[in-house]
Amino acid sequence: YEKYVTSESKELQDTALKEHILSIRTHINQLSSKNYQDYVQSLDFVMMFIPIEPAYLVAMQNDLSLWEDAYRKRIVLISPTNLIAALKLVTELWQREQQNRNAIAIADRGAKLYEKFVSFIDSLDEVGKSIEKSQKSYENAKKQLYEGSGNLIGQVEKLKKLGLSTQKSIPTEYIDKVNIEDD
Repeated sequence: YEKYVTSESKELQDTALKEHILSIRTHINQLSSKNYQDYVQSLDFVMMFIPIEPAYLVAMQNDLSLWEDAYRKRIVLISPTNLIAALKLVTELWQREQQNRNAIAIADRGAKLYEKFVSFIDSLDEVGKSIEKSQKSYENAKKQLYEGSGNLIGQVEKLKKLGLSTQKSIPTEYIDKVNIEDD
């Protein structure tokens, strides 16, 4: 581009312009051959920055297929004028990609939490059933203490009336619940 600008004749300027465009195309081909998208899964395009705005403009004006050819090779030509906008766009896209990853992670975590919660409910139901079963067993054991002929409290009290020597006595609230009949 410098030769193009400083050339004193039209012929030298035309030759320098062709070299300038060829240099840009060569750089596009080199970038394309590096296959950067193979290294980073989310990479769609590679940006090629041309730091001198007039060099960018003169190449675009004199080779109308340059930008499209680069684009087909997944190279986006960037000049100083559109650099900030392109970088802001890339930043926003990266932020959205991170948010999408977070949303996916939240959904996965939510599914795991839901599954764990369902398992907890099942476990809690099992605990409830065990408590009910224990309560029934407890009530059946108490019935053996108080109810029916031959209940345990009646039997051991009859032993005591027959002269069994003990140091302890059954509390009266238990004895009051049973009807001790003589055999």
